[in-house]
Amino acid sequence: MGHTMTEKILARAAGLAEVDVGDVVIADVGVLTNPDYAPWIAPMQENDRKVWDPERVVFCFDHMFQPEWMPYRAEVEHGRIRAFAREQGIPAENVFDVGRNGVSHHMPVEQGFALPGTVCIGADTQSAMMGAANCFALPMLASVDSAVLSGEIWMIVPPAVRIELTGELPHGATGKDVVYRLIADLAGRVDGHVVEFDGPGVASMSVDVRMAVANGAFQLGAITIIFPGDERLERFLDGRARESYELVTPDADAEYAARYTYDLSGFELLVAGPHEIELVRPVAELDGTPVHAAYLGSCSSGRLSDLALAAEVLRGRHIAPGMRLVVTPVSAQTHRELERSGLIGVFLDAGATVTQPGCGGCFVSNLSPLKLVAGERCISSSVEATRGRMGSPDAEVMLASASVVAASAVAGHITDPARYLTHQEVSA
Repeated sequence: MGHTMTEKILARAAGLAEVDVGDVVIADVGVLTNPDYAPWIAPMQENDRKVWDPERVVFCFDHMFQPEWMPYRAEVEHGRIRAFAREQGIPAENVFDVGRNGVSHHMPVEQGFALPGTVCIGADTQSAMMGAANCFALPMLASVDSAVLSGEIWMIVPPAVRIELTGELPHGATGKDVVYRLIADLAGRVDGHVVEFDGPGVASMSVDVRMAVANGAFQLGAITIIFPGDERLERFLDGRARESYELVTPDADAEYAARYTYDLSGFELLVAGPHEIELVRPVAELDGTPVHAAYLGSCSSGRLSDLALAAEVLRGRHIAPGMRLVVTPVSAQTHRELERSGLIGVFLDAGATVTQPGCGGCFVSNLSPLKLVAGERCISSSVEATRGRMGSPDAEVMLASASVVAASAVAGHITDPARYLTHQEVSA
């Protein structure tokens, strides 16, 4: 019997010829990435402990930019992280501070730390996103300290579910629409599993789109999501990869707990929420629903291709009276790309505010001007629809792709973006 990508990556990381579902392995960590709150630092300093490999630890300033009312405050956490990195010999280039910053689980892919065939750890619920780089990306919150000390994790090899993709997403649809379709179809059916994508449809998906899909593992209930290694990923990693790597693909006779097939060309634009991400409906069903604010950004939708899609809708148009639109690029590099391409001007001309990179309005503790008040409704390309995520618990957050968010900002209500799109493709 052949092996899944999950089994192959974990076997390689454990130094074993092969592993099977249910085996216990101790696997080497390729990179550990942490946002700008790290409660594990203090006990390490108190006990004079050292990280296992300073070259493989990454910090990203992405969440904590609010003042003293937050439990993790920038004036404390940021200084602590900078000092810790110097004490531990963590390279300055591994600390993505203001001016170079970005979301902690995006940066390892963008900057070539997350590589095919490796195990990547992230101290954030959305860290499975790195699985777009053909790695085993594991969100790890409470146990980060053991991994950072040893450079190893132990785990039971989990079962995998295979999703074969054919076709190509319609213009205007993004990885978020794939996630919401899978949540509607498979929520509760992939819990405790790894979701592996394969099939000819994968080749049509940019790495940006794959990252958006992999970002949805937590909301889907999966341990993580893995995309196969292919030529498109190799092109993306050319000039980024920090060391040599070997692509991983599943064996033709690999054993999966379940198999599903989807034709991407049949996917439609979807909206999730409010309050529960499992509440997924076609955009047409919600057409005309009033919105007061719109947000473009976050780890699920703040990359260049997402923002270019939104700019395609907004070019030559203005947001509706009384509407506010905030745009937050996922990283400093993306911010620079927006500037070079002239897209920032499109957003500003449309009446939007463009902020510093990071989590932005997706997370209430971030320094974003978008704070919802009671009774407001926001259409957002961010991650969660939970109460209080973007301000008042009595506000509503509706989630959708960048094209829907932009079109809704122009119309002043949720709407299908089809009539605004001009089919100007941007891929990564």
